[in-house]
Amino acid sequence: MNLQVDPRMYINQGTSLEHSAAARSDQRLEQTCAEFEAVMVQMMFKAMRGSEPEDGLLEKDMASEVYRDLFDGEVARDMAHNQSMGIGLHLYQQLQAGPR
Repeated sequence: MNLQVDPRMYINQGTSLEHSAAARSDQRLEQTCAEFEAVMVQMMFKAMRGSEPEDGLLEKDMASEVYRDLFDGEVARDMAHNQSMGIGLHLYQQLQAGPR
């Protein structure tokens, strides 16, 4: 029984594993930047809601505030992932480039 091992098999495998890890790392960085943009948009919504007059047509209670905050969070997350304002993209590009 003659078993021959090609060293290129191991070299290519290591390279593909490193490439795969780098791709996952880039994907996680991109996801994190999009989530950061979602948080920023949600904070913007909260600041905009703070400018509303206190007396309105509807009574404000704790449940409506919680629902409004949850709704704003989901809208902000949807905006950041689908209709990006560019904050996450620019942050991703800056972090991907590394220190200068």
